[in-house]
Amino acid sequence: MADALGLHVEELINYFMRYDHSYVEGAQEYKRKMTEYFADLMNYLKDMMAGYENAQVLALLKEMQGMVDSEALDMIVKAASSSGLSALISYRSDTHITHPLDKMILICEQLCNIRYNSNVEEEKVVVGFDNEIETLLDQLTSTSTKQYQIISITGMAGLGKTTLARTLYSHELVKYMFDFRAWACVSQVYIKKDLLLSILSSFMDDLTDDLYEMGEHQLGEKLYRKLKGRRYLVVLDDIWDCTVWNDLKMYFPDDKTGSRVLFTSRDIDVCLNVQSARPAHVLRLRTRVESWGIFQKNVFRMGICPDGLEKFGLVINRKCEGLPLAIVIAAGLVKNNLSVTWWEQIAASLHTFMDYEVPVTKLIWLWIAQGFIHETTSRMLEDVAVDFLLDLIRRSLVMASRKKSDGQVKTCRIHDLLHDFCLRKAEEENFLANKYRYGMLSSTLCFPLELGKSLQEGGSIHIDTYMFLKILDLESILISLFPLAVVHMVNLRYLAIQAHDGSPHASISNLVNLQMLIISSRKNIVLPKTIWSMLNLRHLYMKSGINLMEEPSFLQVTEKDGPSALASLQTLSQVNPRSCHNVFSRTPNLRKLGFCGSLISMSGDLEFPDLGSLDHLQKLKLHNTFFYPEPTRSCNPYNFPEKIKRLTLLNTCMDWGEMWTFAWLPNLEVLKLKLNSCIGGRWETGDAEFLKLKVLKLHDLDIKQWVCFRDNFPRLQRLVVHRCLKLDSVPAALGKILTLEVIEVNGCGLSAYRSAVEIQKEQESEGNSFLKVHRKENF
Repeated sequence: MADALGLHVEELINYFMRYDHSYVEGAQEYKRKMTEYFADLMNYLKDMMAGYENAQVLALLKEMQGMVDSEALDMIVKAASSSGLSALISYRSDTHITHPLDKMILICEQLCNIRYNSNVEEEKVVVGFDNEIETLLDQLTSTSTKQYQIISITGMAGLGKTTLARTLYSHELVKYMFDFRAWACVSQVYIKKDLLLSILSSFMDDLTDDLYEMGEHQLGEKLYRKLKGRRYLVVLDDIWDCTVWNDLKMYFPDDKTGSRVLFTSRDIDVCLNVQSARPAHVLRLRTRVESWGIFQKNVFRMGICPDGLEKFGLVINRKCEGLPLAIVIAAGLVKNNLSVTWWEQIAASLHTFMDYEVPVTKLIWLWIAQGFIHETTSRMLEDVAVDFLLDLIRRSLVMASRKKSDGQVKTCRIHDLLHDFCLRKAEEENFLANKYRYGMLSSTLCFPLELGKSLQEGGSIHIDTYMFLKILDLESILISLFPLAVVHMVNLRYLAIQAHDGSPHASISNLVNLQMLIISSRKNIVLPKTIWSMLNLRHLYMKSGINLMEEPSFLQVTEKDGPSALASLQTLSQVNPRSCHNVFSRTPNLRKLGFCGSLISMSGDLEFPDLGSLDHLQKLKLHNTFFYPEPTRSCNPYNFPEKIKRLTLLNTCMDWGEMWTFAWLPNLEVLKLKLNSCIGGRWETGDAEFLKLKVLKLHDLDIKQWVCFRDNFPRLQRLVVHRCLKLDSVPAALGKILTLEVIEVNGCGLSAYRSAVEIQKEQESEGNSFLKVHRKENF
């Protein structure tokens, strides 16, 4: 881990500081000892990077190895004999780090970033709160008090209330002591129903449509019954007043089981009025030493600042005045540019100084629809937008809330302190005013309220009012039919609806500027043939159903007659494969494709339309709805496009022996085997090698025995076994995979979980502390 590497580096630096000037032959002995420390560090780095070797890693290791040659060591010895680290200044240019020790630290940082890129650590702002953690942990888990208790954390914005609460919530002792844990973010504006659903979602894997259709009182009763008789912990984060607690407290039973509710709030009066069991824990500003620790840990994975940057880093840290949020934001400004000049500029210019959770895919599509992302000659707009978002996350200006199985960010949010600043800035630049003038979105809703209400009630709409509307998001309200009126809003770039019948009218093609069409429908959708004339369409996302596409009229047109009909289309989901024959030559840039329908031939073979023209397809989902009475067979692996990275199978009922075919996909990184994707009690992977597979997920399968070897999955990083109730054990051989970081065993039998724990213990006994085992119970 980065912390362990930091200990090796600190040992070397500490020895550097202990140079004995009185020792006549000290230089020679010093050089010998430094060589030993370098050798130990190099051995650790090589072990850490095992399985991650590429040209960049090898070059960095070679550069590091070069630091043990006589010239580099002579420079270090000279610096040590010239009164220690203060002499390093003479070896530093105005813009770059040049001293060997500082270069060593930066090389180690680069290697850490490569090794742990898929497992970015959370913000480290709980420095100096050891006593508070110990006290609060005791109050949460103490068995001496069986009564239900409310515990509260309060303090000004940016002090780290949420992070401290999250640290407690994720503590292993807390996970062990409570039957149920739930986390809900409240904020200033809240909706009671959404809070109840948020709490329930922590206990239940999938919230059904029935739950979403329940009223507040029904959901509250559901929650009460779920918690009745159990020991639970519920965290209500960022409460602004007592109203929310008065709305919810009736749904939390007090059965003398030791249950707890933990509040975080800026207002100490809230904590007093909710009748907390103990005085609120009022967080303080950090000391200079604690602040410096936070700063270093957020800029450098090892938490060690090179001496050449320390002078300006301390100035930046002092100007943050002990406020953790300010420290994290300042760290984000400098972490991607480690030149002395840049740090000096930030130190001179820096003044002393979470909101709604957003799906990343939706955010990126909205950015594009608003025109915030500009065209480039060589890259898709979506790729450019992802880079912008990741840069904001790296700078701690945006926070990653949840991540996908492969480590990519799934949802994100910004701190409310930063949100307030953004709103003020938007007001200054008259940004929001323009949106309201055209009936655009507010900061919390993606559609004009009066328009949504009119469509839901079937009322008339004055189209002229919305002629300049670019974004219309009606996903949060249920309407009866696809709204015909919207086809006259010709400036729409983004349209999302939820309807009983979401089939668009043929006049949908009037929306010539539309780029994103998202439809949630209770009935199967029929897409009219006119959809093929919407040349700007980038994403056609249907969330459910077996949906048909009417045959386009250009099927007999040859390639020389014109460009591809939907050359910009990148996403097409939940489409019936029977309606997709001979159309993919007209969607050459498709990246994500989902079939839902009959995917098994009468002879029991997996079959789907020809995808040979989809050179850019990276994600494919195959959801079969045709019942076949026997185990099915896979298709020829060459039927899959070569660039496929993510493959999901659902209800394909294949024999486990057919899995070898997917090992032939040369770029496959994520494989998800869901309900009835494979049937049979035993999977022997044999000599199949999934050479680039990073994530393997087994969901709701009847597998009992799994036999595999390390060489079957040489680059696997994450294994998720979910509700495989019959599985005896996780194969011990998986522990030998050098790149494996996480094994998740959710809702499986105890023996499967114990086998995963045994793998972890065995690896720890061999010095491998990288592998972690996670478990989430399902009730």
